[in-house]
Amino acid sequence: MPFLESPLQPLKQPVYLNTDEVIVWYLPFNLKLQMTFSAETESPLLPVWSYRCVSKRWYNLLTNDRDLMTRHSELSKRKPLLLIRKYISDANGEMDRSKVTIELTSIDMEGNITDEFREVLDGPVHTFISCYPFSVLCCMYSLYICNPSIRQVVRVPYPSNARLYNIGFGYLPKSNEFKIVHLLYHSFVRDGKFGCEIFSFKHGEGVHSGFWRTFGDYPCSAWIDGHPLFLNKAIYWGLIATSWNDKSVLSFNLENEEFSIISYPVSDSEKYIFLEYTGIKGCLSLVGCSAGTSTLDIWLLKDEKKKIWVLEYSISFSPLNVKFLIPCDNQCEEILIHVEQSGLICYSVKNQTCRRIEYSRAMKNFNKPCLYYDSLIPLRSVTRLE
Repeated sequence: MPFLESPLQPLKQPVYLNTDEVIVWYLPFNLKLQMTFSAETESPLLPVWSYRCVSKRWYNLLTNDRDLMTRHSELSKRKPLLLIRKYISDANGEMDRSKVTIELTSIDMEGNITDEFREVLDGPVHTFISCYPFSVLCCMYSLYICNPSIRQVVRVPYPSNARLYNIGFGYLPKSNEFKIVHLLYHSFVRDGKFGCEIFSFKHGEGVHSGFWRTFGDYPCSAWIDGHPLFLNKAIYWGLIATSWNDKSVLSFNLENEEFSIISYPVSDSEKYIFLEYTGIKGCLSLVGCSAGTSTLDIWLLKDEKKKIWVLEYSISFSPLNVKFLIPCDNQCEEILIHVEQSGLICYSVKNQTCRRIEYSRAMKNFNKPCLYYDSLIPLRSVTRLE
């Protein structure tokens, strides 16, 4: 009979598996494991690596080894992946608005497709964000968390017919806890103020072990704009305003659960065709693209308590036409930019070099991909082996 050994964390004893077990669980594409057969077995080698799937018992074995999962996640951060979504139409070319089939495609930073699968959701997705290994797909009345590495998509419990608005998603290593923060409108006639509620679940305990709780109002009257970003234990949203001096970022610290508002750096608002934020060197960064010259001005928030911005870089991409930025929780000095002539590129602000991420399908501002890391962490509770 075959048995499994992991080079990341050798097993104390071989675990024997029946070759006739139904193969139902998917493996992350970069998890390297060794399968060995005893000399007397006549069982053929199962095409595990071609299909990236294993038996339920094998999967339970891997996901119950916390040390293996942790070490694998740390190694995966060296090679982040991009997750791209696409709606699948029916035979007549129209989508059923109550049930939507979405295709999720993973690509590496060279543009190679590493995996692709489909999932049926209750409506179109209006928010698509990620935090480490997980992605969140938020529809108007339903909310899902996905681990694309193992093709798990789990619906988050939420009251039926209650509308979902602005979602943020983050993780606290100290408490081993993921949090979804929902900013919701009380009404459209209440000075634009939001209420706040938080869904929390523990790492490795499954989404359905989590719970919602009401937090209260957040301290401003404005409208949320753009994609939320998780960075350094905080979630950031852009706030819509009528002029540059009124533009700001709403911050929510997941550890102490406090809101704060950070004003944009003072500059000429008419100079930029877009202003988006991302992470560079572990700092919240604001990127403005100049009209006509395609010059990116990049501010780094050097001191969040004192709210001090510093203009760190000014980079010209002329004659290329920069279209939009893909937010990421980057600890290095790279940014992901979509350029009209070249598609998606990864630019090193430190070395002033770029490389193209080859990918043929159309990518627009409304369907931005999100960055994630490969992981074995299950979204459903796992039955431990006896």
